[in-house]
Amino acid sequence: MSFLAKLFGKNPAVKASALPGEVVGLGDRAADVTGGAADGEFNPTLRTTGYLSELFGAHDVASVVHNGWVAPNGELPAIRATWNGREGAGRLDVEVLVREGVLIEECFAGVGESEAGLNDALANFTINSFHVLLAALWGQNDASQVTTEDWRLQGKRYTAYIGNFGTRSSDVTPEVPSGLFAEIEKVIKLEPLTEETHWFRLFFGNVAGQHTFEALRDNETWEVGEDCLKAMPWASSDGCYSVRLFAVLRAT
Repeated sequence: MSFLAKLFGKNPAVKASALPGEVVGLGDRAADVTGGAADGEFNPTLRTTGYLSELFGAHDVASVVHNGWVAPNGELPAIRATWNGREGAGRLDVEVLVREGVLIEECFAGVGESEAGLNDALANFTINSFHVLLAALWGQNDASQVTTEDWRLQGKRYTAYIGNFGTRSSDVTPEVPSGLFAEIEKVIKLEPLTEETHWFRLFFGNVAGQHTFEALRDNETWEVGEDCLKAMPWASSDGCYSVRLFAVLRAT
């Protein structure tokens, strides 16, 4: 039995065709289609699988759904999202199984109670990482959302899929330091990259003048990337804002 068959079982259910147009903020119709249980209670698993299926369908990619996983084109890579809600907010954990042994992990904050918090986190995922994954893993590239470049690193050729800087804020205008990506590119290109797929997530947050830095390479803490962020002239503010970047490299 193939690994995909073991993951999804023998008879995965085929998702119906998606609603037209990209789903970013889920409206009432999307809620009716993707989030409602028979008794009318909010069902996070139905919401996330329905949202992901519609999102892929909006980009003309059919999908198969089973046990919380969504498999575009009925094969790996596959994706699932798990909502961990708490009072007033929550976290959406997104996993992408590229192939056996290669799992991309991302997480996104959602502000709001229950369903509202999940909707906010799904929008956060869509804006920040979805288009990079769609281009790198499923061959559908929106040039307004993702920059692609050919990089030669340590004698190996990669296509770099680089997302836009994603920002969130309250009461302030987020400021991205000039030259930030050029510095990030430099440190990525110095990394000893040998695998077929690598991914990078960098995050900066300002809360009332206190700064948070996070950099991950292939799901692991990436100190060089974090030092790169810390070296940039970030603006302090009494409000809250964040800046995020996601990129995937695939060997060619």
